Amino acid sequence: MIKGFFGEFGESLLVILRLPVRWVNRFRRKNFVNWVSLLPMDYKNFWLSILRRLEPTISRSQFLTWFQNTAALSLENDTLVVGTPTNFARDWIAQKYAIKILQAAEEENSAIKEVTFDVDAALSDGIDPRTIDLRAVFAKPNDKKIYKARGREEVILTRSGILSAKLNPRFTLANFVPGAENRLAHAAALSVARAPGMTYNPLVIYGGVGLGKTHLLSAIGHEVLTNNPNKVVAFTNAEIFTREFVEASKKFQADEFKKKYRDVDVLLFDDVQFLENRDKTQTELFNIFNELHGAGKQIVFTSDRPPSELTAIVDRLRSRLTWGLIAEIEQPSFQSRLEILKSKTRERRAILDPELLEFIALNVSDSVRSLESALAWSIAQTDLLKTQPTVRELGKMLGKVNKKERMLGLPEKTPELSINTPAEMIELVAKHFNLSTEAIRGESRKKEFLTARQIAMYLAREILGCGLAEIAQNFQRDHSTVLHSVRKISRELQKNEALIRHVNAVKKEMGL
Repeated sequence: MIKGFFGEFGESLLVILRLPVRWVNRFRRKNFVNWVSLLPMDYKNFWLSILRRLEPTISRSQFLTWFQNTAALSLENDTLVVGTPTNFARDWIAQKYAIKILQAAEEENSAIKEVTFDVDAALSDGIDPRTIDLRAVFAKPNDKKIYKARGREEVILTRSGILSAKLNPRFTLANFVPGAENRLAHAAALSVARAPGMTYNPLVIYGGVGLGKTHLLSAIGHEVLTNNPNKVVAFTNAEIFTREFVEASKKFQADEFKKKYRDVDVLLFDDVQFLENRDKTQTELFNIFNELHGAGKQIVFTSDRPPSELTAIVDRLRSRLTWGLIAEIEQPSFQSRLEILKSKTRERRAILDPELLEFIALNVSDSVRSLESALAWSIAQTDLLKTQPTVRELGKMLGKVNKKERMLGLPEKTPELSINTPAEMIELVAKHFNLSTEAIRGESRKKEFLTARQIAMYLAREILGCGLAEIAQNFQRDHSTVLHSVRKISRELQKNEALIRHVNAVKKEMGL
């Protein structure tokens, strides 16, 4: 009796105190409480406990690079699921650190026998509450200082004192989609990232707005630091560079400004065309170029035009830009645009009707940014309104944004059917599935009948706006069954591609 009371009391006490999992396990091993499973746990603190065990066993740079923006997602039976922000991070961590993570997890909870890894794109923004700020928690006195200037983008001060824009965590070589239009630029980026200063130096990547130049530039930085975390990588652009140089000149510290760059291993310079007509700044960049190039350090520029067309850049600097490899990024073809959309959809862990992706790829051709914008609208419709847009609805939106008179691939205008009642919706859905209306209204639980029935209920509610009681009466069901069907279809539309096609096909028949 005492043991039973103590067990109940101990369990309650542990819930209240939220003790670490390793204490809970120790408590269990003493047989004070005979739990079948763990108490509801704080995954964030559990993951932090594992990271504290891992941190001394991994080099600091690797630890901060790969475990930032990770989280413990779930613990089911004996399997811990670890979340990563990207496919590349997942594959790298699984390959390099899976055994260490499992050992640390077992030390925290002896019931864990396996660790798996899953990509959760929500972790990549750096503010997800499930993640841990490793630089803050595992701070060291000699860490690089990060400053956030009011009204400016976040920047990082390298150990050499250079003001560098932060590398975008979403822009990596792993999620850059190569195609015929950018294959040379992608291959060159990969080459210089793996052997900085040894192959194409400088590398100049040029092309129109929103085609992926900055993506490749940031990706080079990530790849260099992945392969050699001790390298000093400075990511800058014409605005940051000019501002820093002007401030140094005002303080009569121009020489000190140039000396800072002697410690840089890789200089990534975005939008060099904006230095046109800034002669003093160009001269300073020319001198820094000579210093770095002579020391075998890698330099990468991006521009909206080839160097030969940068007529307002002084001749000697423009000449330096032609010393290495010049690679163009052109507007992506239809097939490349479609592959980009598929890749971005996977990154967002969304499911869209393939017909929608093809329609976007067919009508949005100016830039990758525009593709992402149209994709974001489609996903937002699905996430926020719980219904996927049809091609016609997407075409209407794109027509307003792009001001195009005619959309390619838009279904021919069909006379709108007079669908106003649940009974008429049942007939339309029955026709689509080649079933009888009696089968949809009937009691059969066969999959094809049940799916058609639930779609009809969903569309009657969401498209026609009919009340639950009216729908229930037409289907000879109660309103709770209708509500269940509507909610189920709404959930399934987030992940079931076949269901998406059926629902959009019926909506298309309605002229939507």
